[in-house]
Amino acid sequence: MVQQIGDILSKELEQLKADIIRRHEEAGQVASGRTRAAFEVKVSDSNGQLLGNSYAGVLERGRRGGKVPYDFKDILLRWAEAKGIYFANNTDARRWAWFVTQKIRQEGTKLYRSGQTVDIFTTPIEEMTERLADKLAGLYTNEITNTI
Repeated sequence: MVQQIGDILSKELEQLKADIIRRHEEAGQVASGRTRAAFEVKVSDSNGQLLGNSYAGVLERGRRGGKVPYDFKDILLRWAEAKGIYFANNTDARRWAWFVTQKIRQEGTKLYRSGQTVDIFTTPIEEMTERLADKLAGLYTNEITNTI
């Protein structure tokens, strides 16, 4: 039975991963593809996890203002390059990255400032939870019925 639970978890987590990636792509959030590539399913026995980058939560809510990573300007420059945004020279690129860093540090990202969310995780998690509950209930019902 533990193997069956692991199989169900694995299938459901893979479906969750696919749903999240699809929504992430549909939201137009993909630049380099590293965020979507970082999602990984781990299942052992009857435990399972969908892992992703630590910043994945900002996909749904945006990033609030506050402290930014030390190399945030470099992160922004890589993002701009992946999105096909180019500058006349390195000085202009660094200046742009500095101003964007300041704006995000002070006010947060545009998504955060809008007060809206993009449904990247909420609905897929709810749907997976319902499917998982139904499948596990069926599995336990069969187990109990066969045991009696």
